Amino acid sequence: MYPPSMIATGSVGAAICGLQLDDGDSLTDLLAKITNTDVDCLKACQEQIEAVLVNSLRQVRQQQQQSNPSKTVDELDQASTPTDVRDINL
Repeated sequence: MYPPSMIATGSVGAAICGLQLDDGDSLTDLLAKITNTDVDCLKACQEQIEAVLVNSLRQVRQQQQQSNPSKTVDELDQASTPTDVRDINL
């Protein structure tokens, strides 16, 4: 339904919002301006991407809990990478 450029832009917006580096609206406005797309359409695309991610992560968590019932939710929530991606400055 969306062109690849819109999905890419929505993915970037969702990733930055997921890291809580921006409030979202100003970033979405900037991305829409840069890519010359409609702000509302970009927001809808980004919201759909975020919804898919939430559902996917929920399914993974359920599968992990079923395969490792002895682990607590806190243990499953710990990052598997040694560095928090929010600490990386590009």
